[in-house]
Amino acid sequence: MGYFGGLGSGKGWNKFNFILTPNEFESIFTDHKFHFVITNTRVPIDYKATDTLYVFGGYKDFFNEIIIGNKEYDRKEHWFYEDKIRISLTDDLNTINFKDIIDKKGVISNDYKLVDPTEPVINISPFYITFSKNNESLSVAYMNTEGTIGLELTYPKFVSFSNDKFNSILDANTFNNYNLFNDLVKNIKAISNKAKLQSAAKLYRPNFWISPEAKKVINENRYLKSNSLLIS
Repeated sequence: MGYFGGLGSGKGWNKFNFILTPNEFESIFTDHKFHFVITNTRVPIDYKATDTLYVFGGYKDFFNEIIIGNKEYDRKEHWFYEDKIRISLTDDLNTINFKDIIDKKGVISNDYKLVDPTEPVINISPFYITFSKNNESLSVAYMNTEGTIGLELTYPKFVSFSNDKFNSILDANTFNNYNLFNDLVKNIKAISNKAKLQSAAKLYRPNFWISPEAKKVINENRYLKSNSLLIS
């Protein structure tokens, strides 16, 4: 079927940025029915879903190597870790369909297929901070690989579907994954609080949450250290 989310001004995305330790990240899914699925690229022909241990292990590597690690990685090396946690979530695999990949000659691929959700999914991706010493400004709105600091959950506010040529706009909170999104946000807030970020000259209150356990190690982040920033 296919859908399109983020439909312009006021109809974009529900977003929530956060920093949790690997154990805490895994804990927010306790007692919830969920499945990790790849939606941003082709998948093997026998693909059904992504193993939860792969994602949890991937976040552990991402947290230790990218968020608080000492080594500077090039873009390819960075992507090796980031790719493992760029994933989608659904509470029901029955809403995840697949469609054939057909080349220009009309030949169907025997090796790969495309994921085709029939309902909007929750997306997980990194979030970043960008700091300007000259302007004393801080943003979490821009992609800045050097400033990779945590994870972001996103879920569309409204969607349109290809089966009616995207003519109808539907409220995405009518789908079950909206409840899962809200439950995960509640679970994160229950073990964390709004971050404070101190520069040499100013105290910022950026739009992300961080747990007390993550605070114990987050200031090892290379971007924070290079800009003399402290999260509390």
